[in-house]
Amino acid sequence: MKVFTKTSSVFIWMLLGSSTILLLSSSWLKTHQVDVSMIWATNFLLFLVAIFSANLIAKSFINPNPQASIRAVMLSFIIKFFVLAFAAFIYIYAQRQSLNLPALYGAALLYVMYAGVEVKLLLGVLKK
Repeated sequence: MKVFTKTSSVFIWMLLGSSTILLLSSSWLKTHQVDVSMIWATNFLLFLVAIFSANLIAKSFINPNPQASIRAVMLSFIIKFFVLAFAAFIYIYAQRQSLNLPALYGAALLYVMYAGVEVKLLLGVLKK
């Protein structure tokens, strides 16, 4: 499971880096009315889902059936989509009156960053 160890360490560094950036820019974000706690929660949720997804895909590389990797990628996408959509719906329902769109945009940006890093790491493993 060398692949999982490498991807998990990259995601841990990504979590720490994005948390540091959020910590350093929290006062600036608050002056622009961005809900920092929502972005923190999204960052941690994306970290957990990315670790689970990378583990699922890394395990599929061991299987000699080439369709197993495709199924794992599709399953990880579906899991990520539904977990994050459910979390977004809960946030939108709970904050109906004071919905913070900049925080949702920040969460979407974090999703794109985590997805991009995951794809880059796993494609690098496939090339080997």
